[in-house]
Amino acid sequence: MCEGGDVEFTDQSQDCYVGSTQGDPYFDLDIARLRFFGGSTNHWGGWCRTFEENDFDRSDISEDLVWPIRKADLDPYLAEACDILDISPDFRDGAPNPVGIRPIGFNFSPPTYFSEKYLAELEDSENIALVLNANLIDVTVKNNRISHAEFLSFGRNSLKVKANTFVFAMGGIENSRMLKWLHSIHGDALYNRRLPVGNYWMEHPTFELGEAVVETEVADQRYFSTATEFQEKNGILNCGLIIDGVSRKQTSKLINELLCIAPALGRKLMEMADRRLVCGGKIKSAWEQRPIRSNRIELSKSAVDTFGIPRPVLHWKKTDFDRKTVLTSLQLFNNWLMDSDLGRLKLYDWLVKGDHFPTDDTMAGHHHMGGTRMGVDPEISVVDSDCRVFGTENLYIAGSSVFTSAGHNNPTLPIVQFTLRLAEHLVEN
Repeated sequence: MCEGGDVEFTDQSQDCYVGSTQGDPYFDLDIARLRFFGGSTNHWGGWCRTFEENDFDRSDISEDLVWPIRKADLDPYLAEACDILDISPDFRDGAPNPVGIRPIGFNFSPPTYFSEKYLAELEDSENIALVLNANLIDVTVKNNRISHAEFLSFGRNSLKVKANTFVFAMGGIENSRMLKWLHSIHGDALYNRRLPVGNYWMEHPTFELGEAVVETEVADQRYFSTATEFQEKNGILNCGLIIDGVSRKQTSKLINELLCIAPALGRKLMEMADRRLVCGGKIKSAWEQRPIRSNRIELSKSAVDTFGIPRPVLHWKKTDFDRKTVLTSLQLFNNWLMDSDLGRLKLYDWLVKGDHFPTDDTMAGHHHMGGTRMGVDPEISVVDSDCRVFGTENLYIAGSSVFTSAGHNNPTLPIVQFTLRLAEHLVEN
C-alpha cells in the first residue's frame, strides 16, 4: 500500500494537489481534499447515506445514466461498510406521501478518521506493507498489462513495486489525472485513447434556496427527497432538501413578514409559535448533477508538480438541467407544505428570477465523482462492473471516480461499499 503523503499533513505533499479550474466558480483544488494518510477522511463531516434503487438506472433520461450493476449488488457490503465508518445501517427512510415527498435519513459518523482508526492495524499487519511518501510517477507496461509501478519520495528515494494486480485509489481527481499522465507516456499500450478518462466529472451543487416557516413535525424530520415516480414523470434527477438553521429569531422574523402578506395565516402561525408548534429556518438543497462529457479533468499544458507531472485542470459548469432538478423538486415540496397547511417558503430572488447561482454560498459538496465512470460501453465509460479499466488486464480503480451517476447522497459510504466489493472480486480471482 503506497501512500503519497505522510502520517501527518505536510505542505510538500499537499502542493501536489494544486490545480486550476475553468467554468463555474469552484474551490481551490488543493483545499478540497487532503493528501496524507487517511486522505480526506481527515476533514470530513461524517455525513453518510448510500445510493437509492432508482439511481442505478435513469434510462428515462439518458443511456449515460445507466450503471452496469444495481443497488442489490452493493447491498451485501452495507453492514461491513457501516461498521468501518462507525454508523448504523438503519437509515430510517419513510415512504413517499401521496404528493411524492419522501422523508429520508442520514447517519452521522463521529466522524471516523481513518488515520486514527486504522494506522496501527496496517502497521501491525503481516499481509500489508505500508509505504509513506510514495508518489507514483510511472509504470512498466506491455500489452495492456502493468508489471511494475515506480514511486519517488520527496527526498528522491525511489521504489519499484512488482505485483500481479494494481489498484489506483487516489481520489476523484487524481485517478483521472494519473491515468491521463501515464497514457501520455505509454499510449495505447496501457489503455485505448478513446476511453473518456477524465470526462463526465460530477459534483453535488449545494445551495441555500430560501427561508421556511414550518410545523415542528417537518422541521424535526429535516431531510427530504422526491419519489421515483415524480422524478421520472418530470424528467429530473435526485434531489435532497434540508430544513436547517431553525431558531426562534428566524421564526419571529418570517411570521412578521407573513402578517403583512397574509394576515390570517400570520396570526395562525404566531399562535402556533407561542405553543412551539412551528419553526423558522433555512431551506437548503444538495442535488444530483447530470453527468456531461464536457465536465472533465484535463492535464495542464504548462504547470507541473514537484515530480514533473502536469497539474490537473478542472472544467466544471452547472447546466439548465441542474437548475430544473432543484426547482422542480422544490416546487413539489412547496406545494406539499401549502396543500397540507404545514408551512410556507420564501425563496431567494436569484432562484425565482433565474439569475446566476450565487458565489457566496456553499456552492458544492467537495464531492469529486466520475472521470473513470463505470459502464459497459468503452465509448462512454472507463471501467467495467468490476472496476477494471477497459482494455487492461490488471489495473483497477477504487473510489468515487467510478460513479456512473452521483445520486444526491454523500459519497463516502458507497465508496467503502464499492471498495469491499472490489476486494472480494480480487480475492476470488
